[in-house]
Amino acid sequence: MNFIANEKYDILGKIENINQGQHFLNMTILTLEKKLINIKFDTFTHNLELGKMYIFECLGYEKEDEVLLKFVKTRDPFTELNDEQMEEALNVLYKYAPVSMRTIKTQIEKYLNKIDSKILKDITADIYEENKEKFYVHPAATKFHHAYIGGLSYHTLTMLKIAESFLNIYPYLNKDLLFAGTILHDMSKINEISGVDGDYTTEGLLLGHLVMQTVDIDRVARKFGYEDTEEVLLLKHMVISHHGLLNFGSPKKPQIGEALLLWFIDTMDSKFTVLGEVLEQTPEGEFTTSISVLDKMRFYKPKTK
Repeated sequence: MNFIANEKYDILGKIENINQGQHFLNMTILTLEKKLINIKFDTFTHNLELGKMYIFECLGYEKEDEVLLKFVKTRDPFTELNDEQMEEALNVLYKYAPVSMRTIKTQIEKYLNKIDSKILKDITADIYEENKEKFYVHPAATKFHHAYIGGLSYHTLTMLKIAESFLNIYPYLNKDLLFAGTILHDMSKINEISGVDGDYTTEGLLLGHLVMQTVDIDRVARKFGYEDTEEVLLLKHMVISHHGLLNFGSPKKPQIGEALLLWFIDTMDSKFTVLGEVLEQTPEGEFTTSISVLDKMRFYKPKTK
């Protein structure tokens, strides 16, 4: 790309590399046009993260008969891009979930609107609104399952679909508890994990998303004056027990049917999604490589249609 001296540029891109030496300081970003652009810094005192997407404000400047870009500041794309623009950017710059962001968002909000209980609806909607910008671009894990942009919301939507099918078979299950618990069960992964190619935060390592989300539900329940209701108690139990067993990180085992199902469908989706991804890369009539989330077992891909 050719730049003009003293012209201002707004460039949407993802940081691919940061270079710092004794006499230079710059970074390389990947743009929506799939071009790599180098941006120079005077001093690197900005809180920028490798692999993250920003709108970069830059200024063209001339150096040795060449016009280069000097960094001015960044802006948050989440506050400026609409859903369509964000979806395009994510699909170009990252590996995204196999379903579009707009489709995932529309369907999850349909399930949110199916919650009839005012208490559960108010709490779930409030926490959802606080987190929805990051919810649709966050991974569900740093590795193993749904570890890509949009993985968290895609995992949640798949679980909601599975949960709905169980409601048709076991009508004694509470629809509102199940939908609210499913939407919220992993929401605190937004603050537990720093992002794709990121790591666990200090809070994530010391508390974990089960405890973090239970605390968040309690906070919002108190805001609405719902803290002493059975609905809140059961919702917190669902979240804090959804890993099922103590050695899997659950402070409590599931003790209501909805919590038991939440554990099962969470486990199902994390395993079957990974199995499907590995099978796609496996020729018919052969075994997969060992799969970590399935006890390092290998699965046969049949030739039979």
